[in-house]
Amino acid sequence: MASVTQKIPNYVLVISQQPDEKKFPGQVNDLVNGLPDVVEQLTKRPGSQLISAITPSTSSNSKWFTIYTRDDESYIGQVAADGGVKIFRCSDGVEIPVDYANIAGSGVATYLDNTAESDEKSSDIQPLTINETTFFVNRKKVVAMKRDAASKSPTQPFEAFIQLDSIAYGKQYALDIYDPANNTTYSYPRATGISAEEDVSLDGTSSTGTNQPGNGDCDGAGREYVTVNTSGNPFHTASPPDNTSTDTSAAWVDGNAWTRDKTNLRYEMDARCTPQPDEDGDNDTNDNYHDTYQTYAKLQFGGEGWKTDDTHVHTSDKGLTTTINIKSHVVITSRANVAMVRPQPTSSNADEHVSAAGILGDLKQTIDTISGTGITCTIVGNGLHLYRATKFGVTTPEKTLMSITTSEVNTSADLPSTCRHGYVVRIVNSEENQDDYFLKFFVEGIEDTDENPLTQTGTYAQSTTNVTVTCANHGLANGDQVILDSTSGNAEDGFHTVSSVTTNTFVLAGNSHNGTTSGTCTFTPARFGEGVWEEVVEPNKDIEIDNTTMPIALTRVLPGTFSINGDSATSHANGAFRFSYPDWGKRDCGDDITNSEPSFIGQTIQKMIFFRNRICMLSAENVILSRVNDFYNFWNKTAMAISNADPIDLQSSSTYPTKLFDAVEQAGGLVIFSASEQFLLSSGAEALLTPETAKISYLSSHAFNPDTSPIELGITIGFLNSTAKNTRFFEMASVSQREEPTIAEQSKSVYNLFPVNTSMMTGSVENNVVLFAVDSTLHTASNEVWGYKFYISEGRRTQSAWFRWTLPNNLVYHTIIDDVYYAVLNTGSTFTFEKFDIKIKSDTHMIGTAPDDNRVHLDTKKTFASGDLTYNGATDVTTFTLGAGYYSTRNLSAYCITDSDALGKSYDIPASAISGSAPNQVVTLPGNWKTSTEAGASTSSVNTDVVIGYEYEFEVELPTIYMMRPVGDKQASETRGSLVIHRMNFDFGAVGVIDVTLKRKGRDDYTYTVESKEWDNILASTPAIASNYLHTIPVYDRNTNLTVQIKSNHPSPATIHSMNWEGDYSPKYYSRV
Repeated sequence: MASVTQKIPNYVLVISQQPDEKKFPGQVNDLVNGLPDVVEQLTKRPGSQLISAITPSTSSNSKWFTIYTRDDESYIGQVAADGGVKIFRCSDGVEIPVDYANIAGSGVATYLDNTAESDEKSSDIQPLTINETTFFVNRKKVVAMKRDAASKSPTQPFEAFIQLDSIAYGKQYALDIYDPANNTTYSYPRATGISAEEDVSLDGTSSTGTNQPGNGDCDGAGREYVTVNTSGNPFHTASPPDNTSTDTSAAWVDGNAWTRDKTNLRYEMDARCTPQPDEDGDNDTNDNYHDTYQTYAKLQFGGEGWKTDDTHVHTSDKGLTTTINIKSHVVITSRANVAMVRPQPTSSNADEHVSAAGILGDLKQTIDTISGTGITCTIVGNGLHLYRATKFGVTTPEKTLMSITTSEVNTSADLPSTCRHGYVVRIVNSEENQDDYFLKFFVEGIEDTDENPLTQTGTYAQSTTNVTVTCANHGLANGDQVILDSTSGNAEDGFHTVSSVTTNTFVLAGNSHNGTTSGTCTFTPARFGEGVWEEVVEPNKDIEIDNTTMPIALTRVLPGTFSINGDSATSHANGAFRFSYPDWGKRDCGDDITNSEPSFIGQTIQKMIFFRNRICMLSAENVILSRVNDFYNFWNKTAMAISNADPIDLQSSSTYPTKLFDAVEQAGGLVIFSASEQFLLSSGAEALLTPETAKISYLSSHAFNPDTSPIELGITIGFLNSTAKNTRFFEMASVSQREEPTIAEQSKSVYNLFPVNTSMMTGSVENNVVLFAVDSTLHTASNEVWGYKFYISEGRRTQSAWFRWTLPNNLVYHTIIDDVYYAVLNTGSTFTFEKFDIKIKSDTHMIGTAPDDNRVHLDTKKTFASGDLTYNGATDVTTFTLGAGYYSTRNLSAYCITDSDALGKSYDIPASAISGSAPNQVVTLPGNWKTSTEAGASTSSVNTDVVIGYEYEFEVELPTIYMMRPVGDKQASETRGSLVIHRMNFDFGAVGVIDVTLKRKGRDDYTYTVESKEWDNILASTPAIASNYLHTIPVYDRNTNLTVQIKSNHPSPATIHSMNWEGDYSPKYYSRV
């Protein structure tokens, strides 16, 4: 047999379930309470420091969370099942008050209350912290729109605007006003051709005086414009028009006589004269002359009711009488079943002035004259505003003279420049609804904003003729018009005129009201003038998301004097946290097609994420992102075009159920997790994520536990699934838009050991560590924490190590913040808040002040200064009060950390040395722990500090040692030869006291206690700790008979750098048949 020696260079690969002959050098069978690190090697884990005892809710299914604020202050919090929230400061465990005054709930947040849910669990509450605000999503709450009338966009009154486009002579500016629900039409004849008597001869003898026709001076000649209206009540002055024939009592039809009055026949009369002497033959100078006239009539407008063969006798103002004959007519059919507006045509005489004011005045007078229309008419600039309490439409037969704006127009170019403030129209654009949008008219100089709206609310009381509205500082004056909209009661809605005012009331009089009911109302002053059209939402449309169904916000309030939960304002030195409803944006443009409701309406939100300067919601199979830099707005900015900043609402698609639960941002996009698949939200080849570039693509198919959250590990993502017997930890790398990612099961080496119910995961990219635990709100509580440590060098993972810790009590919650591992532990109804310094901090408990970084390895440790201790010289005992936070069944230990002759002195405190009950337990230590002799001085006394904490055991079980031989660029175990181990040479790092136990088949276990410094050889004021220590353990046994365990429960450090073994090896073996 040949003497051989080989070295295990480190033990930073730790736990593996592979057979020992398959393990890599550096892997072990088990590691408890150790921390592998490629620099510090395998060390005893940091002990925990007691921050404080805390009193969270003891209700089941509580959700814990972490808050990290800008002022470098960190907090942990708890959401109880009933929605109550408690928050504790990480630095000292102080509970910070929570203010619920701005949200629904008394002392709780109703939105977070899931007690009524039969299947509630802690993972239903999902927190997200952005800057100073923490948002909470409740996966059980269905998001809804506010559907009440007060939460809709303003109802648009029934109105129209008539704009004059041109001013013409001899034209009738006619309007047909109709009820869209009524298809009744009305017909009447209109003259299209006329004639006058050709010759009119007047005898001179019949004339007397001057300026009379027939005296030979042709005084009856001339041109004039004639408008003819027969006497009585024209058929179109009623609403609806009355065109029934008096002889048939039926609507007039062509061919029947027109028995109604006739109106607005307009023609030009031209009478031309030739004077001629009487032909009596006596040549008397006194002979009379007679005038011969030739008359011509030119039709200017055919009027209403004039039909063929109708006649009209006209006598001019000079006495010339002429008969006008209607030679032809047409039948005009109109749907003017509300009002047939037929004003007198404008003058045909160019010498007469025709103005817009005159035309509009005639139109208004004509409309006002028609009884029963219910139309309010207002002249506005070069236009006419019409209002009616019920729906109506308007057309004109003279489309070149007037433009009519109702609730729809084809293009924005058709809109008037003067109108009523608040008038809303739909711009149709095309036959497709996808490009419709809405514009509202804003009169210049009128303030109408969300902060100072023109529309106000009030209450009213009505009599049969008056409505008295009460509204503080309404700002109205006598004669103002208002649009009244009763939200309760039966006041008549519509345009009304203010008849009297006080500061806080105004009266609408002279209207026909329906009773004496009181109620509530909104009213909008009718303001007219020049202005601009701006985009708005469709009238009477749901515009507001119900904020009580949306995620709520918790914001840090700095120390100061303020009120909490409605109490009187007092000083709060520690500040507070205040709940509020985020100001979720309202829909302010478009309709349900051009600006549809976000897809999370009617669904539950599963997760809220911050991505590319947008808030992202996961709901069902959809990903919904807010506007860019407008985090609370999920509505399009405009319905007229797609904006890069608009929200994004995309649906994932798959053959599997794709309910989306969580997401993590990576350089390539947002990696989204469903229970069975992963997707990537990205912008493709484009740099900007916009509604046009965003897309969701398939990534992979791996099971994911929705009760957990994936974790970002620098350029990779870690996530858990629990579909098999044990939990599995996967790591996703190389996420890109072009190819599938690389996904590795990192927990493969501990597959059967990793607890099945593991669901709490926290990590630190800076420390390359992930810690796992069982969520005690979902499963049976445990004090075990599993850890995964990794290290990547030059693109290659050189460490992938698993380990486990046991804590002094069951773990409730854990998180890593700034190199500190925080944990909430409990036993029964008592809770402690503790921290583990992964890296040494300014307040880490150290052993003395020597430059060596030697920590005190105790759990739940707390320093008791000399002033906290009482020494009784007579009995030679030291006593102190332990205080709250010590509830574990583990052994307590005392350890002196002051530079003195007592530095490093330790004592295992027996249960008998602890009296009383928590938090007033009294501990008795033998001897004087209050003071000690100063190092190097025989008489000088120094006060000493003592650390009290629970002992915990660092334990490593090494695998079977095999002779290793190279195979290519790797090594393989030689299992068929014979190997006898003579000795094991351990290279320890910082170490105080450590036990090495040899378990050998057929022999008793042998434990060798390694003390790096013998107590009798310790220099004064130095701990019994060596920074490096080599120790040899004799073995002399076959490798397969040997199991080696290394343990340490002493407060001093324990570090293993490497081990090399020496022995005899023979490659001979028996051949197998």
